[in-house]
Amino acid sequence: MKKITKMHYILCIAILALAACKKQPLVEPEQTKPGIETPVIPPTQPDPNPNPGTPSFSKTYEVGTGSGNLTIDGSTFTISGATLFKIKAGNYSTITVKNFVQDDANPVYVKNNGLVEITSGQSLFSNLRNVVFSGDGTPGIDKGFLFRDISYRAIKLDENAPINKFTIQYVSFRNIGNNVINLSKNDVYDGTSKSYAESLKFLHLDCDNTGGLLSVDGSISSGRPTGLVKNIEIAYVNFKNAPSVGTIVYMGNAENYDIHHNIVTNINTQTDIHNGIFMMKGNGRFHDNHVSNHQGNSIRAWGFSIGTVPKDILIYNNIIVNSRKYSGFEVQSFDDYIIPGVSTYTNAKVFNNTCGNLNLSRDWQGNVVDVYSLKGGTCDVYNNLAFNLLNSPSGPGNIAGQESGLTPTVSNNLYFNTSKEAGILDENTMKLSSTSPAKGKGKHEALSTVDFYGNVRANSPSIGAVE
Repeated sequence: MKKITKMHYILCIAILALAACKKQPLVEPEQTKPGIETPVIPPTQPDPNPNPGTPSFSKTYEVGTGSGNLTIDGSTFTISGATLFKIKAGNYSTITVKNFVQDDANPVYVKNNGLVEITSGQSLFSNLRNVVFSGDGTPGIDKGFLFRDISYRAIKLDENAPINKFTIQYVSFRNIGNNVINLSKNDVYDGTSKSYAESLKFLHLDCDNTGGLLSVDGSISSGRPTGLVKNIEIAYVNFKNAPSVGTIVYMGNAENYDIHHNIVTNINTQTDIHNGIFMMKGNGRFHDNHVSNHQGNSIRAWGFSIGTVPKDILIYNNIIVNSRKYSGFEVQSFDDYIIPGVSTYTNAKVFNNTCGNLNLSRDWQGNVVDVYSLKGGTCDVYNNLAFNLLNSPSGPGNIAGQESGLTPTVSNNLYFNTSKEAGILDENTMKLSSTSPAKGKGKHEALSTVDFYGNVRANSPSIGAVE
């Protein structure tokens, strides 16, 4: 046996001493890439339109076995009064709901009874009127329908059958390979109720690592309107973690859309296409939305009005922050959208929005709104608060970027180099300090009576989305 030398002894003692020490691991300081701001954590918004509840049901049916392909076919039931279908908890391949064409006095509700997961194929909704598909059937489960791990689309709205006064609400979608919900309806609009869809609602939905939430075909550029949808509402959607989704809602022909109280974050990190996160063709309102840590215009509002009376595009009370590329909003139209006797222009108003840290890559323009021709329409831009707008290759962006011959009317806006100069307390909430230069400096606007958080606006409102 070898002798343990004095040097060996000293080394053993040193090793034991080091092993006994519980040192904290070294953590390299986080490196901030040039032009990239600290990611914003979207605030939790108050819900100004909480779940109104459901009617008293004259009949309740328990359906489903907990697995397999479930079909609920209205042609096999006699419906009298409000009727509830409760789906047994479990893991289903697909769900089909069809052939419920109800008047207002006899709605049909399809709800969960426990957690209902759909995990294999594309579910189908067909030939429906006054039907609500709602995941609020079990107390303690916020969203009782979960569509997950589906390689293609989660839901198809049947283009070969009418669908009107239809609601999907309190549903979660996770790991969906293509569009979450798709409607390829291309009926030619002739003015009759059979030639368009109406009153579709998509409310209280969660999307995590999915394709686009909703894609609805339609067009007007062919010389005749097709696929018209009237009075669609998209609200209280949380959409996140989609690195190359591009557009999350596409509407090819929409009249009086209402898109509000949605939170979109951490999307389009791996795409540079000039997309609109909401790509809306037609007219309507886009308000009280929060879009952060993204690429693309929050909305590209391409305007036209079916008929001969001009309608409005209204963009207000939105918070848009930390875009890698492009401006906050875009409004424009095209020659082939204006068809004599069939369609006409829209007017646009962009007001009381807060936008900051836009176009951080500096390879395009970073304006609050890019204004292109509206083919006869006007564009008013006012009461907007902005900071750190970046243009390519240098210099700040504009409140309103004039991109064509249409000169927007611009008034009562404020721009600052930083959010601190604007009196913004933090970039997560965009709430104003009591000494903010934006406080009480806006002009009165009857269309916006409350701010992003539901606070009543003063007669002389603050500039931006938050009072």
